Amino acid sequence: MTTPPTSYTIRDVQPNDLAVYTAIVNTEETEPLTPEHLAELERITRERAIFRQRWVLEDAEGHMQGTASLFNFPVQPGAFYLTLVVTPEARGRGYGAALLTHAHDVALARGARTLQGSVRDINSASRAWAEQRGFSLLFHRFESTLDLTTFDEAAHAEVERRVADAGITFEDMRTLGNDEANWSRLYDFYADRNVETPDARLSGMPRMSVEESRQSLRESLEVRPEWMVLATRGDEWLGLSVLTSHPHGSYNHFTGVAPEARGLGLARALKVEVIRRARAAGFSLMITNNLSVNAPMLAVNRHLGFEARPGLWVMQRTLA
Repeated sequence: MTTPPTSYTIRDVQPNDLAVYTAIVNTEETEPLTPEHLAELERITRERAIFRQRWVLEDAEGHMQGTASLFNFPVQPGAFYLTLVVTPEARGRGYGAALLTHAHDVALARGARTLQGSVRDINSASRAWAEQRGFSLLFHRFESTLDLTTFDEAAHAEVERRVADAGITFEDMRTLGNDEANWSRLYDFYADRNVETPDARLSGMPRMSVEESRQSLRESLEVRPEWMVLATRGDEWLGLSVLTSHPHGSYNHFTGVAPEARGLGLARALKVEVIRRARAAGFSLMITNNLSVNAPMLAVNRHLGFEARPGLWVMQRTLA
């Protein structure tokens, strides 16, 4: 049973809160973050978001007992994303409900139509808490990791030969980027492939604008030109895989194949190529995320040796 808190304060996060803020966030993380890593993730979100605000909740004694952050992106300005964590020992006192009410009111005042949050799929109590407050399951997202130190490239030589025999080669924006027209083409190609993903379809995400694609790719500090790998056949662009840096290693940010090129094993071949580049850059781990309904890409990841980690139930509440 939840007991209404007698006294608490919700305030904006201050720079000297970072260590305690990180410790609270880590109670829900499978891989603990350092304050420096969390600050870097916050910087990335802040650069891409329209609106971003973080709060802490202090109890009557001034002890920090919970955190919340709220943000939205240009691609879906009416969809707001909430992360909310209360320290395990302070749960059941109404602090989570207080933070949720505060974030809900701010989001609504800024024109939010939906509020979305994530719950670890090993935490059924938190999912029940969210459902009691009007959230319903939107989709189930899995994180998977690959040990790059033991990855066997030779085991995938057959699919690479098949792709090569089809006349397909791999290029990247380190060379293609010398022509500004190729950057414009990349923004459109990425947006076209992105809107085809289950993530976009299930969340109702519209096609990304040129500016949004540019921010995700060319202007991102986490992406290098040689990490944007394109599968080409003559003048055709058939697939794209993007590698980024991550606080815990490398991250396969995106892999997509044009409909007319599916069935050749191109997604796996693209991933082998970005794995090769991640290893060359000195990374020992690769991370990626996929929805439970994305069976083809999950099969590719299993074939490559990715191991599933605890995932996330993505929950959503309709506001308007």
